[in-house]
Amino acid sequence: MGKKWIVLVLAAALALAVVPLATAGNGGGGDKAKGKLKFELVGTVSGVKGATSLTVNVKAGNKPVKWSRGQDLPLAVAADARIRIVTADGCKTAKLADVPKGARVKVRGVVQGLKLPQSDRVYEALDITARAMPEPTAPPSPAPGK
Repeated sequence: MGKKWIVLVLAAALALAVVPLATAGNGGGGDKAKGKLKFELVGTVSGVKGATSLTVNVKAGNKPVKWSRGQDLPLAVAADARIRIVTADGCKTAKLADVPKGARVKVRGVVQGLKLPQSDRVYEALDITARAMPEPTAPPSPAPGK
């Protein structure tokens, strides 16, 4: 009878140790970091206002910006945001004013105001990588007589 009680107590102790671990989250909060939701998107630049605002026509993105696909999404650009422009010569650090309209961009950042409706939230860009569209080149004209 004593061995049955020991086995029962050990099984209960093991269950009490395992259940909280199984029900716990990953600790990182999924997409949330310190109360802010992270976002990533790709699209084309619709406009740049000064050094603090960028408007992007969203082509694709993760869940926080999924609702804005095919629409212009205004982004607040953080003062310490990392902005890079990719050219044929390589990747160069730039200012927001250097990002050309129509450039393809990949933007990472955080969403502030999670309790607000999606369209009223503030999307703050922390990392912007722009790829300027190459100028279209005209095909060479045919040689006369051919």
